Parts: sequence; C-alpha cells; structure tokens
Amino acid sequence: MKKAIIKPWFWLGLLIILGASLFLATGSSFMKEWYYVFVWWGFLFFLDGLNFLLKGESLLSRSRLKFLTYAFFSVSWWCLFEVFNLRLNNWSYHGLPEGQIVRWIGYFLAYATVIPALVELSELFSFFLSKRRSTLFKINVPPVFFPALILLGVLCLSLTLLWPQLFFPLVWLAFIFLLEPLNYHWGFTSLLRDFAANDWSRFWSVVLAGLTAGFFWEFWNFWAGSHWEYSLPYLNFGRVFQMPVLGYTGFLPFAWETMAAVWLVEGMIRRASLSKRVRLALISAVICGLLLFDGWVFHLIDTFTLAK
Repeated sequence: MKKAIIKPWFWLGLLIILGASLFLATGSSFMKEWYYVFVWWGFLFFLDGLNFLLKGESLLSRSRLKFLTYAFFSVSWWCLFEVFNLRLNNWSYHGLPEGQIVRWIGYFLAYATVIPALVELSELFSFFLSKRRSTLFKINVPPVFFPALILLGVLCLSLTLLWPQLFFPLVWLAFIFLLEPLNYHWGFTSLLRDFAANDWSRFWSVVLAGLTAGFFWEFWNFWAGSHWEYSLPYLNFGRVFQMPVLGYTGFLPFAWETMAAVWLVEGMIRRASLSKRVRLALISAVICGLLLFDGWVFHLIDTFTLAK
C-alpha cells in the first residue's frame, strides 16, 4: 500500500472518532447502536496512521492481508471467551439492534477489532521502548516443566468451569500456560524466551497494550447505547465506567494470551510447507470452520448473554 494512502489515516481515524462522538451527543439513535463499532475502527485507523508517522511503516502498510487475517481470527478468538461466559455469566449485552442479521454484523465488526487493536498498540509501545532494552531479572523455565505448565492451564480452565463463582479470573490466565510452552518449544515468538534472556521489552509492550485497550474498551462502551454490563461474584465494586476497578487487571494477561495465540498461529503458518492446492484447501476449510463456530456462538449470545 502506498505511503500516500496510509499517511492521512491518522487524521481519518481521529475524524471518525470525533464525528461519531458528535453524532452520539446529538442523540442519534443510529449512532447509539453503532457508536462502539465506529469509534473502534476509527481508533484502529488512528493507531495505524500514528505508527506509520512514527516509524515510517505500520501493520496496514506492510500487509493488508495480515491486517484482515488478524481481524477475522479476532472474531473467533473473542467468541471463545463468549463460550466461557455462558458458564461464568460475568457480562451481558444491552441495547443491541433488534434485527438478528444487523446484530450479528455488529458482533462481527466489534469482535474483529480485538486482535488488531492489541497488535497496533503493542507496536506503538514497542517503538517507545525499543531505544533501550528493558531488563529486570531472568526467568528460565526448563522445557521439562512445559507439560506441567500446560496441565496448569487445563486446571485453570477446569476450575473456571467447575466453580465459576470462585475461579472465574483464571480464564484470563489459562491460555498463557497452554500456549507459551508451545511457542517456546517450537521456536516461535515467546515471552518465556524473552524472560530467559532477561529482555522484558516485549512484555511491557504487550501488557501496556492490554491496559490501554482495556481502558478504551470500557470508556467507549460506557457511552454507547449498545453496550455490555458486568456482574462479578466478589470483585463487583469500585466501578470505573462499567468495569469494577480490579477487573482492569485482567486486561494484562488477556493481552499476553492473545498475542501468544497470534504468535502460535503465525509460527505454524510460516513453518507449514504445503503445496498451493493443499494450502488453499486448508485455508478454505479453516475459514468455513471458524465462520460456523462464530455463527454458533452468535446464536448462543442471542439466547443466553443478550439481555431481554
């Protein structure tokens, strides 16, 4: 994509955010339902444009296909947590459009922003932290302990599902234990490998991205007509916007496990040596499978998570 196209996206994103906010303030019923989608896609353009202005390149300038892949995979990734919420019942949706097709389009567009947002923010913080390597202390986890970490991840998910009133926070940690050992073992990007080298730069980029994204998720959700609300068993106090204050700590591990999932998928794609025909067939099967999964979860959200 030419630089002349990407460069103004900083201003385009800012214009979308301000324009959507202005229309919301006028009481527009359309914007009440779609405000969250508009401001988040505007924010993605803003972040990509900002990264481009700072570094001379950005996610969209490098590859439109990768950006779209992140967005598509993002829907299914968040849908996975929607499945867990059927048991946890930690959040519910309110004020969504009445028409099913329109509502499902809203689900898709909203969930598609999760991974791109974390990637863009991680790159932004990485730029500011890259001038000096961040060191703290070494954490060297021998590979012999990797099966135990994976079992710990399974245990976290099991406890979450068996006793959700007590162990619901573990869902935001489980996939770190499940995915990080695989990334390290297969030579993919891994924070465990960074820790072993006493390099914490990527860690801070990721968790700061999670905290920043979490703030804006909650800030813009608070003003939107179509929004979610929380009900946490024993942390349901001290709300900042709709989120109980201690709930913000969950955005840090969520960013880590999300990026770990991205690194795993990217690593597997790079390593796969398949013929063009087989690769095309596999990609088609994955796309169809994920779309079916998304549709199934959207139906479950309509049935159980959408406030009546």
